[in-house]
Amino acid sequence: MPFLPSQLTLLTSLIAYPTLLRLLCGPAPNNLRFSKAIKTISTLHSSLVTALALYVLSQPQWHTSPPPKQQAPLSPRDLLKRGSGTYPDDSANPTITGQSELANSITAIECGYLVQDTVAILVQAGLDARAGGGKNTLQLDKTLLTHHIGIGTALLVLHYYIAHGRERGIYIILQFLLMNASTPVLNLRWYLRTFKPGWKTMRLLADVSFVVAFFAARVWLVAKILGDYGAWHGWGAWETYWNGLRVPCKIGTGALWIANVGWWTVLEKTICREYLAKGSVRQSESVYAGVLFLESSAIENLSNSSSSRAVDGSDRLDKRGSPAD
Repeated sequence: MPFLPSQLTLLTSLIAYPTLLRLLCGPAPNNLRFSKAIKTISTLHSSLVTALALYVLSQPQWHTSPPPKQQAPLSPRDLLKRGSGTYPDDSANPTITGQSELANSITAIECGYLVQDTVAILVQAGLDARAGGGKNTLQLDKTLLTHHIGIGTALLVLHYYIAHGRERGIYIILQFLLMNASTPVLNLRWYLRTFKPGWKTMRLLADVSFVVAFFAARVWLVAKILGDYGAWHGWGAWETYWNGLRVPCKIGTGALWIANVGWWTVLEKTICREYLAKGSVRQSESVYAGVLFLESSAIENLSNSSSSRAVDGSDRLDKRGSPAD
């Protein structure tokens, strides 16, 4: 089996991210310095992955027109009758069958980062426990850990198929990685609230920017992914959801979208309450934790479904942080 560029990228990222973390932290960091370092790496990583993914997704290879005799769109009544094990033929759909070595390398960068950040979560918990006299104050650690392990495992499975030239759905997976786009703004909010609490105007701008970025990267994006996949069959996002997704993907995607909409609504309300009614901004942590878990489940289901499509020929960020950060 030849050594592929994406495998080299995975190996490089597994070395580069921990090295960068050590350089930023120094030999004996405290919990605040360590947290600042991992959020700096999170911002750099999410910006890099977002930029590279947008570049690859803009390439013409993914946007070929469907054949003229492609199946006609089904009526809403027919869609409700569908879903009993019959799925559309995606054997020539470029969003499923298209391949790109650069796209594979981007997933390798994400995978290497998640491995590094999983270790960082454990180290951060130890530093916080030490700073708090033995009391662990990180309420989202277990959720973040589950999120990273879930997505990281799915990407490792994907790279098994990449190594054998059998990857499918790489276009859809890259689109899901665009959820990284909201992470830099999330980390900016954390920085302003932690180190510049008096910069109220900047905090307001960061909060509003995060509301917009979150909606685009985690609510609208899900509909965009469904629409792009279904365009080959002449379907919109809703028709694609009912007609083209296997049951695990349908459950995971629907739950992820509903949770993202719910958390985005809570985020809006808590930000408005903070600035207009001087209320608390800590009410949405549990909803955000659920979003992280559902997102990892959706991507893992996508990886498994893509592998199935490869057989029968037939979908961060860093996500670290909370609304209170």
